[in-house]
Amino acid sequence: MSYIGTMRITVECYGASQRWCGAELVSLDLGETATVADALGRLAERYPELALRRDTVAVAIGDEIVASGRTLAEDERIALIPPVSGG
Repeated sequence: MSYIGTMRITVECYGASQRWCGAELVSLDLGETATVADALGRLAERYPELALRRDTVAVAIGDEIVASGRTLAEDERIALIPPVSGG
């Protein structure tokens, strides 16, 4: 449930971020002017494994990687994209 001055977003966790957060989907309640950086900060408070890797995770909305300063909207879905290695 959202209250005045707050909004809820959904975080989709892919790859290793799913292990770090312990779930495929995470709901976050944030302030109404929250940014991607605010969402990552809240996730880092909640999930220590993610906090250790926060600077290496990209965030996407739809099919676009977004900057940390992008403002979020009520009911928006963001995706955590952990770094990928391979050869």
